[in-house]
Amino acid sequence: MEVNLFFKLFFTVDMFFALYFLFHSKHKWFGSGFLTGLFWFWWIGLSFRYYGLSWLIFVVDFFIALFYGFVFWVIFKIYELINRQNRYFAKMFLVLFFTFGFDYVAPFTFDWFKLEVLFINSIFGVTKTVLFLVTTVVAFYKELKWISLIVLIVALLFKSHPPKTLNLDIYVSNTCIPQGLKWKKDYIPFEIKNNFTIINRAIKLKKDAVVLPESAFPLFLNKYEDLMNKLKILSKKIVIITGALHLKDSKYYNSTYIFKNGKVIILDKHVLVPFGEYIPLPFFQKEINNLFFAGASDYMTSDKFGMFEIKGYKFINAICYEATVEDLYKLEPNYVVALSNDAWFMPSIMPSLQQMLIKIYAKKYGKTVYHSINGFKSYVVNKQR
Repeated sequence: MEVNLFFKLFFTVDMFFALYFLFHSKHKWFGSGFLTGLFWFWWIGLSFRYYGLSWLIFVVDFFIALFYGFVFWVIFKIYELINRQNRYFAKMFLVLFFTFGFDYVAPFTFDWFKLEVLFINSIFGVTKTVLFLVTTVVAFYKELKWISLIVLIVALLFKSHPPKTLNLDIYVSNTCIPQGLKWKKDYIPFEIKNNFTIINRAIKLKKDAVVLPESAFPLFLNKYEDLMNKLKILSKKIVIITGALHLKDSKYYNSTYIFKNGKVIILDKHVLVPFGEYIPLPFFQKEINNLFFAGASDYMTSDKFGMFEIKGYKFINAICYEATVEDLYKLEPNYVVALSNDAWFMPSIMPSLQQMLIKIYAKKYGKTVYHSINGFKSYVVNKQR
């Protein structure tokens, strides 16, 4: 739903206060970074609850907060060093770093710290140009004076254009299966039945396609011939896009299955979640999996992002974390189908942060994103939203 003008103005004022505090208030940079990292990412450790490792929640959160505290401290030390020579260069260093720097400060490729999220519901766009112009105004408002107003007016000009029309009626479903039940053997039949209820409802509504969340079928679907045949039969009435596991050559994949006209294609995940689906270290992967994850193997990946077609429209496939990877949005197709299971992190701010990141890239690259989620409300994002 589009944010109305009153709330856009409210969020805009709030964004300016946040940036003013960052650049001008007398605060301890290490403490600010520590608290920023803690409140931004406190939810990351929640997934360890389902491995019987709840004690790791506090350890993981502490080290994440410590990392961002250290990063902010380093930023301030560099700022102080430059400021001794020239205070204008020092301010410009802050502007440039907070505009571009955190694109490269991404531990284990995890780059969810984006200041652009402050602009999502504001009157401004979400491009790097807008971020640079607004942070410049905040940092140099005393020097720029009335010129600040002109710069902000220029920043307002960088707006998104209306999205391209998609002449398809897509049913984006969502489910509310708690993570504690999702993989229980006795609960899987209920999940399968619920999936077919969703598919049949979409057929009755005469939809062109139905999208189910990541791992909607919590099993290696390609090894269940009866289920595959039922979905193939239904796919003669509607295109079915669903998440499930994929077993190939004794290797595990997190995948999207597209059933269409009685046939199926399987698109394996290309970018995995660090420490969630693989161990991003050059050593001790097996030992860490044995120690923390009961000997589970890392998932395997495809060599590129998956794509598929519905009635002549090309779509990019994204599974959860992939939907927040900027490289995916640089690809040519204008439409993205994303599947997520956010129940791992509920209750938390994670789904909202994920949605804001998706909005940033959807607006920046002109994509429409159909996002089906377990554990949170599903939605459609396009450049105008």
